[in-house]
Amino acid sequence: MPRHHLSSLAALAAATLVLAGCAGKKKAPPPYDPAAAAEAQAASFISANKDAKLMADVKRLAITSCNVMFAQTSSASASTGGGIGSSNDNRVEAKVSVYYSLAGLTEKDMQKMTDAICASAETKLKNAGYTFVPKAELDKNEAIIELRKSGRQSPFEYKNASRGSHSRYLVFAPSGQTVFDERYIGSVAGLGQAFKATKGTSAWQHEARAMNTLEADAVNLNILVDFAKLTSSGHGAAAGGLASRNSAEVETEVGLSVNGDLRIKPVKDMKCWTRFGKFECGLPTKVPQFVTARPITTGEKFYTEVKEVTSTGEKVGSALVTGLALLAGGSKLDITRYSVEVEPKTFEKVSRVNIDGFVEMAAVSANKAKAGK
Repeated sequence: MPRHHLSSLAALAAATLVLAGCAGKKKAPPPYDPAAAAEAQAASFISANKDAKLMADVKRLAITSCNVMFAQTSSASASTGGGIGSSNDNRVEAKVSVYYSLAGLTEKDMQKMTDAICASAETKLKNAGYTFVPKAELDKNEAIIELRKSGRQSPFEYKNASRGSHSRYLVFAPSGQTVFDERYIGSVAGLGQAFKATKGTSAWQHEARAMNTLEADAVNLNILVDFAKLTSSGHGAAAGGLASRNSAEVETEVGLSVNGDLRIKPVKDMKCWTRFGKFECGLPTKVPQFVTARPITTGEKFYTEVKEVTSTGEKVGSALVTGLALLAGGSKLDITRYSVEVEPKTFEKVSRVNIDGFVEMAAVSANKAKAGK
C-alpha cells in the first residue's frame, strides 16, 4: 500500500513515497470468492438489522428504487499540528493531499451498467424464490409513474465530505427514472420533498401509494462501486489536542470494491388513513435491511494503468509553499494526483462479479431472516 508522508520537522522539505508493509497487522479476512456458494460466504459479508425478522411478512416484491453510485474521484488529506503545551515557535507544519480519478468510463457506459445491474437484481431475487409484480402491471401504475419522475435528474453528482472534501461520485437510476433517496440528494432537496408532502406529491408518498395499490413490498437497492481506498492519519494535534501530531500520512490502495444496501419495506406493516377527505399511506417505520459488513472485492485487476498526473503548476506551487515555510514558518505542502485508466468492458466484467455477489448474498441473508434463522 503506497504511503504519502510528510514530517513536521523543518529539515524534511519534500514528501517521500514508500511501500508500507503489513507486519504486525491483523490478518485480513479472505476476499469474495465468486466460485464459492453465496450461502457459504453471506455471513462474512452481509449484516442484517434487527428488523430483518419482519421478512416473515414479505410476500410480493416491487423494486421502487435502484441506484448505482460510481466513484469518480477519491481523495484524502492529512496534516500535522502542535498539541497543548508544546512549543510551536519553530514548528513547520505539513499537509499531504492525494487524489485518484477514474478515466476511460463515460456516463453512457455507467448508465448502461446501471440498467443491467437493476434488471439483474430482480432476476437474482426471483431465483432466490421471491415473487415480483409483473413489469407490465408495475409500469402502468400511476403512483410508480409519478415516483419515477419525483427526484433529481440522473446521473446526480454526490460529494461525501467524510471521504475527502474533493471526493466525487455519480449516482445513476435506471434509464427514464430519477434519484430521490434523500441520502444522496441532500437536505435541500429533502426540504423540497417536505413541501411536496403537504400536497401529497413527495417521493415517499408516491412509493407508499404504489405499495398500497399494488399490494407489494417495496425493494430499495443501493450499490457503490469504488476503485481506490485512501486512509488519512488525521489533521492537527492528536489525542484530543493534548499531543502533537508530527507526521502526516495518506495511505492509498487501488482496487475495485462494492458496497451495497438492500432494503425491503413490508406493505403489511404500512399504516393508511384519510386526511382532508383524501386517502393516504405512510411508509413502514421498521424496515428489514441487509448491508455489506465489509467491501466485496475479488482483487482482480480492473485497470490498464495507474499514472501520476500531478500538474506542473501544482508541483511548482507545492515546492514554493514548502520553501517559504522553511524560511519563514508556515506549512509544507504536497499534492499528488493519479489517474486510474480503465477499459469499459473489463471494468464492467470485474465490477459485475462483485455486484452479483452482493445481491446473491443479500438474498441468502433475507431468506434466512424470512425463515426465522
